[in-house]
Amino acid sequence: MPDETWYGDDGEPGGRLVPLYMLVNGRTSPRNTNLNLATQVTALPVDTSALEPEYREILSCCGGWISVAELAAYCNTQLTVMKLLVDVLLERGFLALGDPAERTVADYRLLETILDRLQRL
Repeated sequence: MPDETWYGDDGEPGGRLVPLYMLVNGRTSPRNTNLNLATQVTALPVDTSALEPEYREILSCCGGWISVAELAAYCNTQLTVMKLLVDVLLERGFLALGDPAERTVADYRLLETILDRLQRL
């Protein structure tokens, strides 16, 4: 009898051990209604040792601000599933939600000059 080891849905050793619906407590949509694919998130400095591997993978990609759509691409996860996973991490206090563009603009005078010159065109 050949060795027939089942490796989970992805077919590779070390595949998913827990179904995704278990990770999101059976949710079918995010509780945060403002969460969309362009929403920016970043990891907070908290202990992640008790998290499932899927959540730790997401947090490892969040060293800086990143959109939900980018996370889905990096983690090779469906967009709607990533929204649910991010929603759970936000509720549990592992991610911060926001728009980094508002926080990283250093020189408003430069932006005003550019806008002024663009309006002159």
